[in-house]
Amino acid sequence: MLRGMMTAPVQTPRTVKRPLWVWPIAASAVPAAGVLGLGSEVLERQPITPDIGAMAWLHAHTGAGLQLFGHVMNAVGGPWVTTPLFILLPLLLGFRRRWHLALFAGVGLWLAEATQWLLKLAYGRPRPDLWPSDVYVSGLSFPSGHATAAAALAAVLIVLAWRSRWRWVVLGAGVVYAALMGLSRVVLGVHYPTDVLAGALTGLTCVMATLAVLLFLRRV
Repeated sequence: MLRGMMTAPVQTPRTVKRPLWVWPIAASAVPAAGVLGLGSEVLERQPITPDIGAMAWLHAHTGAGLQLFGHVMNAVGGPWVTTPLFILLPLLLGFRRRWHLALFAGVGLWLAEATQWLLKLAYGRPRPDLWPSDVYVSGLSFPSGHATAAAALAAVLIVLAWRSRWRWVVLGAGVVYAALMGLSRVVLGVHYPTDVLAGALTGLTCVMATLAVLLFLRRV
């Protein structure tokens, strides 16, 4: 009996493998909570002190070069550039017969656009009016549409490149692009910093939620 116990194979517990869609669900839930938290502050209809202080400091230190940078990013992140990109990227993936990735890119990008528009209507935050801006803007302020589009595009490209050798390059470039886009909106005085942060979180939420759903449906 003792010999049998000594020679019996040791039973090791099986490793529980989490489904792939669990990770993007978590990656969408955290930024979504951030948007809701910022939105609760906006609904109080009181100036958010860090917003005003950050904008005043940045405006006092904005020179001609930084102002030019803001104008360039305003054009790059505007609808005349982002709309064709949001259309062409899914079409290019479809042309290469990567239908599942085309579906992911198209849904993720346009869901972000629709969500930021609905959030603007829901929160109804007016744009800042701390100093005259030479950039024409219209509509509401929270969240920033430019920041939302930049973050969504960066997130989609990072997911598309994640299994390639370029993933860290794309990750770094995407984060820098989204951060600079957000900075430019504050430099121009057309958005509060919380608008920009909410926009980035909205874009990330929508893309990760799209990825989670498609993984759940075994489409990606």
